[in-house]
Amino acid sequence: MIQAGIRNGRQGWKMALTMAAGLTLAAPGALAQGSQAPTAGTSPSVEDLGGMTVSSFAPPLAAAMLPGRMLEITMNVPGQVWQERFVVGIPSQMQNPAPVLTMFHGYGEDPRDVMTRSSLPAEAMSRGWIVFIPLGAHHFNYGIDYAQDNIEDGFEFLGARLPIDMDRIYGVGFSMGGGAAASYAARHLDPEHVQFAALVNHTGTTSLRATYQTSNDTALFSSPLMFGATPDQNPFVYQRSSTVDSDPGAGLVDTNAEMARNLGTIPLQNWYAVFDVNQTIIEQTVLLDERVGALGGSTEEIVVQSAVHQWGTLDPIAVIDWFESKTLSAPGPGDVTRTLADRDGRWHSLQIEQRTAGDFTPVLWSSQTGVNALYLVDIKNAAAIATDLRDQQLDPARPMHVIAQTLDGHAPILRISGFTQAPSSVNYRGRVVSNWSFDAATGTLTVEETGAATWAHWVILP
Repeated sequence: MIQAGIRNGRQGWKMALTMAAGLTLAAPGALAQGSQAPTAGTSPSVEDLGGMTVSSFAPPLAAAMLPGRMLEITMNVPGQVWQERFVVGIPSQMQNPAPVLTMFHGYGEDPRDVMTRSSLPAEAMSRGWIVFIPLGAHHFNYGIDYAQDNIEDGFEFLGARLPIDMDRIYGVGFSMGGGAAASYAARHLDPEHVQFAALVNHTGTTSLRATYQTSNDTALFSSPLMFGATPDQNPFVYQRSSTVDSDPGAGLVDTNAEMARNLGTIPLQNWYAVFDVNQTIIEQTVLLDERVGALGGSTEEIVVQSAVHQWGTLDPIAVIDWFESKTLSAPGPGDVTRTLADRDGRWHSLQIEQRTAGDFTPVLWSSQTGVNALYLVDIKNAAAIATDLRDQQLDPARPMHVIAQTLDGHAPILRISGFTQAPSSVNYRGRVVSNWSFDAATGTLTVEETGAATWAHWVILP
């Protein structure tokens, strides 16, 4: 869990020096030139991708001072495959706690390229914000899961050293980085860790199946260092790092595998230049806007009258002004929330354990305080679902209803915590049953469907 560590507020560059204390200091290297394809139809090497693997011969942490109150950190973390490198901007007059602008680089770019190609860092820092520009393992990551793991490590590093405002962390990405930013937002909904309060996607590769089909370097995607297969051979590894799953060749959109449903609580702007030559990415950007809107999310298109594909078509003042109007929100009582989990973990107030890894687990859920009921429906591939009745704002002093419905005939174990005493009884479909247990130490009730029923209705009596 991220905890803001240093609380000295407006100490500015002294904080950067504190962060660098004890680290190996290195001279800044040359800026990456980037943007060219890393391979020519052959599988890329680590060097081709512009990253470095973790090495026992490298220091665990290294730092380099950069111009403009920027500090570059390299993390050589045991247990990871790729080293992580990121740039952090420390304003001279830092808010306490400080909002964080997280910037996801484009195809072939380096974090230091973003510093020179966008005015967003300067605008954010002028308002007392921290700027965080992660590499995500290498220059061509397309938001792959291990790149997101590395970015999590970067956030943990910052959170232990700087006064981060956990309710005001924002994501913005350009091109490949737009898709990566959207994917990171959709896959990180744990209230105990970093979540984005709002998101700007600038002409992002939001569907990696579509990006693969229109790429001139498919060997990059199917490389063992990347997805290890084509989208037809292993759809899931592409879908989990996308927010929409479109197949332009077949003219299809798979709405069952779109992580966009997880963006329902995250306000979204989709920017693009109307005459951008990368029309296939514009199509992906427009599709994300359409799908989030259809799913009930807050989204808007912003069209720029330009023909260039670059960071510079984002208006930095407009973007930061819009971010400043947003704070982190979460599903509340009465809301109907669509969740698509791609792995075990915390998704808003639900702890989801999958039956089978390497597949999605959908849940449509809502707490209804008027009738003191929790609905968990359209469930697939779930071994167990846990929640706390306090998070759902349900009352254990009243009869409580839990309605669960599965699509695959495998009812998950349900664990509900937050009770102060054991229920007097539990009814299932109108009859008293004994297939439940109560852990007094944790205040957790566990109920389990022993058959293969599609619908289950539990009534928990105080």
